[in-house]
Amino acid sequence: MKRVQAVLTGAFAFALSVLCIVPFAYVLLRSFWTDGGITFQSYYDVFLGSPQYLFRFWKSLALAVCIAFGQLFISILAGYGFAKYKFPGRNALFFLMMILMTLPVQVMLIPNYLMLSYMDLLDTYAALVLPSVFIPIGAFILTQSFRSISESVIDAAMLDGCGVPRILIWVAVPMNKSGIICVFLLSFLDAWNMVEQPIAYLKDFEQYPLSVALAYVPPADTTAHLVCCMLVILPALFLFTLFNKELVEGIVLAEVK
Repeated sequence: MKRVQAVLTGAFAFALSVLCIVPFAYVLLRSFWTDGGITFQSYYDVFLGSPQYLFRFWKSLALAVCIAFGQLFISILAGYGFAKYKFPGRNALFFLMMILMTLPVQVMLIPNYLMLSYMDLLDTYAALVLPSVFIPIGAFILTQSFRSISESVIDAAMLDGCGVPRILIWVAVPMNKSGIICVFLLSFLDAWNMVEQPIAYLKDFEQYPLSVALAYVPPADTTAHLVCCMLVILPALFLFTLFNKELVEGIVLAEVK
């Protein structure tokens, strides 16, 4: 029975892996293929021949990194506060934050649009950055992660004369490396793949990040379009390959606490 179960589990995992790999493999192989056969011309056009693709790539990368670091900063402060301080309404606020985590981004588009319009921030990159740094999932993950730090460690640091900023920088953050990296990766991926927010808050096509501008690549040039798809995949693929272990550990730690 166990052997049959193991075979079925392996078959299911294999089938699922194939379903995930086949689209990526198709895009990769098709990006080298034109009517005339295999060629690297499209890669040259996108990476070297025309600056418009790489300029938008670096601009989108800088935007995603700013959002990720901003969300990480807010999440560290909020997570440490929820984990290590007792204050009136803490549990209610934490429960409210968990509810906000379940809301899809489309629900917040109109409220955010009205607030950004009132603050005269529409059609600026601040309209993409400010709402995105306050997404609650990072605070939730780091709250669970910071709870794993023993109170005796915090007390020892305080006896050594450390204030809250020094405890955060020299004790809490180094002891929760996996949670920090996990939040940064998830924040970066969410910002890198944003579509609805740029369309709702920006009007100038030149301001659109690569995730949105990709849809405007001329449909006649299919190979160039697929090369741009590979360009979009590269940052996320690199980061998730490099920090795969920390990502898994951060998610597991958030689940078990």
